[in-house]
Amino acid sequence: MRKTKVTVLLLLMALTVSLLAGCGGKEEEKTKDGYAKKLYLYNWTEYIPQSVMDGFEKEYGIKVVESTFTSNEEMLAKLTAGGTGQYDMTIASNYVIDAMKEQDLIEPIQMDQVKNVKYLDKSTLNQPFDKNNEYTIPYMTSFTVLCGNKKKLKELGVDIKSFNDLTNPKLKNNIVLVDDIREIAAMALKVKGYSSSTTKKDEIMSTLPWLKELAKNVKVYDADAPKSVMISNDVAVGLMYSMDAAMAIEENKDLDVIYTKEPAQKCLDNFVIIKGAKHAKEARLFIDYVLRPENYKKVLDEYYGVCINNGTKKLLDDHYLKNPGANVDQNELKRAEYIDDVKDAASIYDDLYTKLKTE
Repeated sequence: MRKTKVTVLLLLMALTVSLLAGCGGKEEEKTKDGYAKKLYLYNWTEYIPQSVMDGFEKEYGIKVVESTFTSNEEMLAKLTAGGTGQYDMTIASNYVIDAMKEQDLIEPIQMDQVKNVKYLDKSTLNQPFDKNNEYTIPYMTSFTVLCGNKKKLKELGVDIKSFNDLTNPKLKNNIVLVDDIREIAAMALKVKGYSSSTTKKDEIMSTLPWLKELAKNVKVYDADAPKSVMISNDVAVGLMYSMDAAMAIEENKDLDVIYTKEPAQKCLDNFVIIKGAKHAKEARLFIDYVLRPENYKKVLDEYYGVCINNGTKKLLDDHYLKNPGANVDQNELKRAEYIDDVKDAASIYDDLYTKLKTE
């Protein structure tokens, strides 16, 4: 009788395990070192080369499954709409970190477990948005510049010394702008003498007339690849990230970076681990891998970002150093203003953009 009960119990246990496996309870495959075989990354387009992700998989047996976004706002919207369960990590700019913490979208990153943080420039650590780097590990400085076609500008008779020069009627249909209201509004705010991160509604909305004048000259707003129309000589000047400017300059020797009397914009992009990430351990391993000087150089070789890795600076060659979009003017970088979190005023900027594009 007892034997029969034990047999029945064992059968029931086996059935329960089977049912759990059928409902997604199956344990993940592991590498020989005990890591999960997949890591889910939510990333900016063109920000970590496939070669680096392939190298990580070759070394550790972990495949990086990448999904992409084109703005911090898009990323935040996806995560707050319930997307946190889809990803393990993302890269977020400094001005959205507070919002991510407040909305409980990210978790402590345990920086002490990422040994290659030692290579990061100390000026990027312990920033006001995340003292002691509890939630973030810096990845790269994003620097926004004007990229100009010297030949076309000369033909048009346009000399750009200020953002205000972009409203010159001679530039009609000759400008590309990165499709980001914070970057675009910053130019107008600086022309008017205001902070590029003001939260005052009257200051923000006062830029609309200037932006409408600028819009007359804009051929295209492009968040993905503003460099393309610069490379093809379709426009004379563009507002874009220095990384895109560098890639454009590499392809078209008539292009160069233009600095204005007003300071440029910059922000600090950071690795963060998404709240409840199933593969946080693997995420930290990947961050550590990317920050190895030789691997970070592979990033810069392909995407020309602003280098904040002191170990990598010793490895840079002329391919990077002689490109003014990659090896940006350090005095201009210091002069540049950080894009800050404007909290609830973000909706005012959104309203400004809507009015600009629809009225």
